[in-house]
Amino acid sequence: MDTKLFHRIVVPADFSRCSEEAWALAQRVAERLGSEVVLVHVFLVMSPYGDVPIGHSDATGQAVENARKWVSEELEKMVAGARARGIKARPVMRTGMPHQEIVALATEERADIVIMGTHGRSGLSRVLLGNVAERVIHFAPCPVLTVRKPD
Repeated sequence: MDTKLFHRIVVPADFSRCSEEAWALAQRVAERLGSEVVLVHVFLVMSPYGDVPIGHSDATGQAVENARKWVSEELEKMVAGARARGIKARPVMRTGMPHQEIVALATEERADIVIMGTHGRSGLSRVLLGNVAERVIHFAPCPVLTVRKPD
């Protein structure tokens, strides 16, 4: 009988203080339980011109490529730090709506838990910016642990 509590942990990273706290917690859990961590960043590309496809101009396309490169390098650094501690970890970069991609990845990876940061917004900022964590909690195929780093 396999008694491992969490085989695979999905950890979304948006490079905020909240997601850094979630990443730190996920590493501690993985270290103690021998879990694998999948660190994911969902790259949301939106055109400032409404229906004009992103990459329409060379400058926009270059900015997007630079951002993708930076995200990839940051994810690799974070994962390398975890691996140096003996944690099985790998980075994933996806594009789309963050909550949908996080839920899809958790499903595809058969994650046992998602550990993610939440900004704890309320009121108008929550209405305008949405709440990725709330949507992930609602749709995820596994438990979701949210981590908040109050200012």
